[in-house]
Amino acid sequence: MTPDLLATVWPKLALYLGAALLVGGVAARRVLTPGHPGLVWLGVGLALLLLGGASGVYFTLAGLGFTAPADLLDYLTGTGAGRAVLILWMGALVLLAAEIAELSWLAALGASGVLLWGLAGIGHGASHGQLTHVLHGLHAGAMCLWVGGVFALLTRRRATAVLARKFTPYALGSVLTLGISGVWMSLEHTGNLLLLPASAYGRTLLLKLAWVGLALLAAVIVRRAFAVGQGVRPRLIGEALTLLAVLGVTASLSGQAPPTHSATEHSGH
Repeated sequence: MTPDLLATVWPKLALYLGAALLVGGVAARRVLTPGHPGLVWLGVGLALLLLGGASGVYFTLAGLGFTAPADLLDYLTGTGAGRAVLILWMGALVLLAAEIAELSWLAALGASGVLLWGLAGIGHGASHGQLTHVLHGLHAGAMCLWVGGVFALLTRRRATAVLARKFTPYALGSVLTLGISGVWMSLEHTGNLLLLPASAYGRTLLLKLAWVGLALLAAVIVRRAFAVGQGVRPRLIGEALTLLAVLGVTASLSGQAPPTHSATEHSGH
């Protein structure tokens, strides 16, 4: 991995994986697989969020030649992207604390919303209006639920057909939210979907859509495996890997300037 690719992709991938483990893990523990995944996995999610946010800040400031502690403080408190990192971290810490203390759904939902709002403010969602920012947060939240649910099923000792039926509406809601928010954001960032092949951002977006299609196909195969009671775990691994690829392409996408952004707008992300 080249230094430039490391600086742009790694921080975002760590953030997306961390959010999926923490937000998706908490949701799975409360709705899908009670008490699972364990708190250790939620802690891994928090660690990835802290590491990803810190890496993104470091690479941004190092690229500008500002590495003094005062520069770090100014960035975190004086820029939109920096404040978004702080908001994300605060939401993540409160969410894990709410789960450890077994607080109400309202507390967990509020903390998740804060975390996702911060995550949306780090990327392209901060460069348009409030509605687009909300859509980015919803998009990220839906992906967290899908990835977190698959991870919970994969790591549970016994993944039964009952759990699969329970997960189906959960996953369908996530996919529907991803589809609606994704089309809206694509129009916002590209202006014309027919022109996607004309830009690097558009081609990467098409690659992401292809991987999402493969993830949906993998999900269908998993449901059929549950129905016959055979070969569930290998197919769950396949679905998990395709979702990991989606997150990887999304991390790469967030480091590219959409056609509707100027180079100046993109430099802040």
